[in-house]
Amino acid sequence: MALAISRTSISRHHGLLMNGASVNRRISICVRAAAAERTPVVGKAALIDKIARDASLTEAQATKAFDSLFDAVQEAVTSGKKVTVIGFGTFESRDRKERAGRNPRTGEVITIPASKAPSFKASPSFKEKVNGKVAPPKTKPVAPTPSTTKSTTPVTSGAPRPAVRPAAPAPLPAAVAKKTAPPPPKLKK
Repeated sequence: MALAISRTSISRHHGLLMNGASVNRRISICVRAAAAERTPVVGKAALIDKIARDASLTEAQATKAFDSLFDAVQEAVTSGKKVTVIGFGTFESRDRKERAGRNPRTGEVITIPASKAPSFKASPSFKEKVNGKVAPPKTKPVAPTPSTTKSTTPVTSGAPRPAVRPAAPAPLPAAVAKKTAPPPPKLKK
């Protein structure tokens, strides 16, 4: 939202000119502040649309999946369990102690009773994403190919198969092999 300010409108009307209409200065400052404070909000409908597109589901199926997920999280946290989603965060219930507070109208000291409150703690990878730091992808160990793990012992019927021996370690790179190999013996003539 852009506000246009002209000197003539301020000097003549002691207000601001916004889209051709004179507006009281106090109102326009409030409008400007409200426009600056707005942050985009993603609601349930937008999340359901994204789930439906990404998972190739109908909107009704995506709605059921979404509602089922959050119902399960709420039930688990309500019963005192901790729900951890790796890479996202942890939902849990925390106890709040009884504490003293003040009534804002009268200033009277009141006691706020103990209660339980739901809590969410973001995972480190989620925090890094929010801060713009992308962690390098974790590499999975490479499984040996079936041709390198063939067993040389014959299999007899009825007997259990012997455990597969691991493949021989890969040879060292040439640069490392040169460093670790002993120097050749010197021959005298």
